[in-house]
Amino acid sequence: MVVIRKSIPIILIFFSFISAGEVSAVQDTSKSLIFKVFNINEELSGDYEKGYIWDRIFRRREFHRPINFIPMELRYGFGFNAGGGFLGLGSLKSNWISYESDVTEFSGGSFTSRLGHQLDLDILKTNLAYYWFGNSWLDMHTGINLRYSSLFLPASIPSEWNATNTSWLAETKFTGKMMEVAWSQSLMLQWFESWYTTYRYTYGVAFSELYGTAGSPTGYGPSQSFTMGARIILDTGMSNRFAVGVDLKYTHTNINHIKDSDDVTPINKFTIQTAGIYATASVFFGGRKTKGDSGKMHYYRRDYINAKRLLEEFVDENPSHANIHRAKKLIVESERKIPYQLMREGMSFDERGMIERAVERYIRAKSMADTLLAGVINERLREIAFREVEKAEIWLNKGYGDTAIAHVTMVSGWHPEIRHHVKRFKITLLMNQGEQLYKIGLNDRALSYFDKALEMDPGLTFEVATYKHRIAADLLTMADSVKDLNSLRFVVYALEETKRLTGGLSKTNGRILDELKLKLTERDVWITRQKIDEILRSEKEIQEAIKPIELGMTISQVEDIMGSPSEMMSEGSEKQNQLWIYRYENGTKVYLTFTNYKLFRIEKE
Repeated sequence: MVVIRKSIPIILIFFSFISAGEVSAVQDTSKSLIFKVFNINEELSGDYEKGYIWDRIFRRREFHRPINFIPMELRYGFGFNAGGGFLGLGSLKSNWISYESDVTEFSGGSFTSRLGHQLDLDILKTNLAYYWFGNSWLDMHTGINLRYSSLFLPASIPSEWNATNTSWLAETKFTGKMMEVAWSQSLMLQWFESWYTTYRYTYGVAFSELYGTAGSPTGYGPSQSFTMGARIILDTGMSNRFAVGVDLKYTHTNINHIKDSDDVTPINKFTIQTAGIYATASVFFGGRKTKGDSGKMHYYRRDYINAKRLLEEFVDENPSHANIHRAKKLIVESERKIPYQLMREGMSFDERGMIERAVERYIRAKSMADTLLAGVINERLREIAFREVEKAEIWLNKGYGDTAIAHVTMVSGWHPEIRHHVKRFKITLLMNQGEQLYKIGLNDRALSYFDKALEMDPGLTFEVATYKHRIAADLLTMADSVKDLNSLRFVVYALEETKRLTGGLSKTNGRILDELKLKLTERDVWITRQKIDEILRSEKEIQEAIKPIELGMTISQVEDIMGSPSEMMSEGSEKQNQLWIYRYENGTKVYLTFTNYKLFRIEKE
């Protein structure tokens, strides 16, 4: 019961300290503790870059932010005062206590008498290497350690001591209470995001109270300890992070300066070696993964594009990181391998029929690839381009000319050998359209398409001339009935062109040519006469329109005779001065000037 009563206050302190992190711990009850500690997940599946397993084991958090500050780390647990054997484990050595004279040796009591507890507190642990040198390859912390320890059920000292010297106390207990102030140096190794291991060494001065009575002798001396343990991180999502765990600790204390002014004990020095197990709780700042860690994961997943981006951002944000050279090396490697990634992505899209996305990847890869890979990609693009030209050819033959040209125009940007096909497709479309128009009798429109094709490719002279000869031949059959001026001119042109290409015409076609030229001349004379008559008629109409009006007429009188003008301009506050302009089809213009609302001048242009 004594042990329980002594332990309750300290246990309450310990659990109140770690309760701040319990919220995040209970948020995910679906995962077992083992699963959370050993976070083996989807990272172990898939195809990875060479060296992935080694990195996962030995360099998991290579680019993590340093744990720069641990404001408090608390330990509470139970220890056994061994005092002998390996690391103090076993029975007490006979010389664990040194005496002033020959007295009965104190064995430390039974096993239960040598059990005790410790409350151990590290404060203000700072990563000095990080602050002084910018080093981040190790999380090593320096701080202050405060320790209290005592035995639960201390044994009584030998009664023979009082018989030897009456001033030496009798029937009292050797408590061995300790208060220690020490320098603490610890190393943290975090292999997984959710937990880490820690290794600590302390060295300081311990102050001891030998007996549990008033006026007990006291002493002091050097003390050191070695600790190793593991922590589970309870991440609350805040800037500070909490961790709980278990430590194994060995403590070696030499109380070699005894203050015994009343001479109540024969003890002049003693050594206590304690081995125990301790529950721990701590709060720390830093230690989170960075973009560098994410970038490296992308690298090993062969996503070199995102790897390069994230690693570059990491370098910019952490220029003094200890592993910056490693990040830069991965950037160079990622940049070298990006073309191969793009090539693989392009092949994947190609296999799924997503040609445009595949080509986009190939072109990007080609722009960054070395000579060998660029040649492979170029050949791949050539194959795809010609395949797409064949597809466009089918569309063209089926009458989807515009679609075919648009497609082959797009494809021409994929490979230089395809560019001439755009012109070929356009010429073929023009010739096909011209042929279709010829078949339905729209000769004028057919001829315009043939001429456009010939303009694009002078090598089509013979083909175009053949079509023109056909049209002329068709028109010749109805030469007598042709009245359309353009048709007459085309027949004449076609016959003269045939004469030029063949070296002559038959007598019949020659006669027809002469007759058509005469007919064309007569037609031109008739058209000229029609134009002259039209001009004269128009002039007469203008004169007749102007004749009824006289100077001095009002605006309304003139408008009743001439109608509204083509254009009107005015001036004056009440528009009393105006200019009316009449425009006629033959180009004649009549100007009427009004002053004070009356016709003042009549002019014709």
